[in-house]
Amino acid sequence: MNLRVLALLLILAPTSLGAVEYASRLAEARWTVSTGDTLCELAQEIPRYGTVRFQARPGQPLQFTVEIRTPLPGPDVGHISLRPPQWRHDLSPQALEAVSLAASDILLMLQRDRALELYYALEAGHEVILTHPDAGRGADNVRVVISPVRFREVLADFRACQGDRIYLDFVSLREWRVHFDFDESKIREEDQSTLDQVVRHLTTQPDTRVVVGGHADEQGSPQYNEALSLRRAQAVQRLLRQEGVAADRIETRAFGETWPLEPASSEAAWALNRRVDIWLTR
Repeated sequence: MNLRVLALLLILAPTSLGAVEYASRLAEARWTVSTGDTLCELAQEIPRYGTVRFQARPGQPLQFTVEIRTPLPGPDVGHISLRPPQWRHDLSPQALEAVSLAASDILLMLQRDRALELYYALEAGHEVILTHPDAGRGADNVRVVISPVRFREVLADFRACQGDRIYLDFVSLREWRVHFDFDESKIREEDQSTLDQVVRHLTTQPDTRVVVGGHADEQGSPQYNEALSLRRAQAVQRLLRQEGVAADRIETRAFGETWPLEPASSEAAWALNRRVDIWLTR
């Protein structure tokens, strides 16, 4: 084979482009908040690639989705990592777990814990990097850069939207609320009279039951706050059981920090958010 033919074959042979990166330019990177009766959304468009979204529906935990313009040919696996921007020398890179990717317009959907992990990483200033196989463009991999630029500027609006409404998957006949001290699940003496009212209603209305929802403020990790909110709900459950309420009439739920009454980051707001909601239902 002469050199001219060999050169022609090399030109015509498929070539790998390595990793193709999709990212917003620094001056164009932005997050937008959309609000509605049934959805609060925090989104960033990635030029030529798609859109990433944090979504919170009333009564449901936060989720994170990646919408892609060109779907993968089949289900696959991707990887997420955290990367400090060039101007943040105080942050360290971090590799997160692998994620399952779908062959659809919605490439990726992460539920509460993993969504919150990315949410707090962006709030702290990390870039979130999603790497996955290419969808037929000739590259080995696609690298998507989700920018933290202007993320914190819109968080107040996003949190306010989430705090505006609570959706219940049951009909609430009446509700009560008790509060807790910082990092405590012990029922306070001043809230005993409220719980006495709950017991009286359950005693006089044997066809009713209660849903006990525990909450925490935003201080601490999401995982810790979810466990703390469960302990608070269980403390109310134990007291009701001690007063003779049957176990099958009490349902406990743990909402962690996802339903703040007051979205502000202040001592007064945190005191309101450390609570258990008690809903009377049938």
